[in-house]
Amino acid sequence: MLLVIDAGNSNVTFGVYDGETLRTHWRIRTEVARTADEYAAFLGSLFFQQSLPLRVIEGIALASVVPAATPALRRMCLNTFGLAAYEVTPQSELGLEIAYSPPGDVGADRLVDAVAAVYKYGSPCIVLDFGSATTLNAIAAPNSPGGLPVYLGGAISLGIGLSLDALFAKAAKIPRVELALPSRAIGGNTVEALQSGIVLGTLALVEGLVSRFRAEMNAPSCPVIATGGYASKLLAAESAIITHLEPNLTLDGLHLVFARQTAA
Repeated sequence: MLLVIDAGNSNVTFGVYDGETLRTHWRIRTEVARTADEYAAFLGSLFFQQSLPLRVIEGIALASVVPAATPALRRMCLNTFGLAAYEVTPQSELGLEIAYSPPGDVGADRLVDAVAAVYKYGSPCIVLDFGSATTLNAIAAPNSPGGLPVYLGGAISLGIGLSLDALFAKAAKIPRVELALPSRAIGGNTVEALQSGIVLGTLALVEGLVSRFRAEMNAPSCPVIATGGYASKLLAAESAIITHLEPNLTLDGLHLVFARQTAA
């Protein structure tokens, strides 16, 4: 079995693959002070609950965009499973050409999202990831027959949760509100106005950028794949421009990259 770890700015997500099947997955809040022993205790308890012996893990793939948290995760892998984690970088065997400059600036999560999206839906395609940041990623078709799909780059903006937190922290009269679609765009009270601005505002931003991406890629009907937890489900249900919802896209991408690495 394969353990995959997606270390993001808000959460660290762990998944266990049995062959091609995601058997289970768990999420813990990202805390850079968390130790390898704390990660081990968290995973040990969850493996026990799932009747999974630690020894069933034969490989580990890691994508991290939190450098301060990465060393503890590495140590946990060695101490708990006796395995060094394979860390995804732009130099990994991804099956993609990276046109971003410099390639090292692309987050590993964005790359594995792209790998999984191309595997599932082909290229060209666009990936929307609604995490701490809302990211849009454009993957073009190969430049020549037999070539690789091209990761072009994309756009990065504040995520829905961060936008709400920033408003709550900086504006004294702004209350915390539920992350939900308002019944109308013109909010008749503060809660509706916030939900319109944050939720519908994010949706309008994403739809506008997707339209521009498709025009620049000369791919007016290319698939648009959304991932990233509750926000992705919320917006995918409201937007016709989102063609596919893949909550576990990043984990699937880690699984695919690890398979490519071991086959190389």
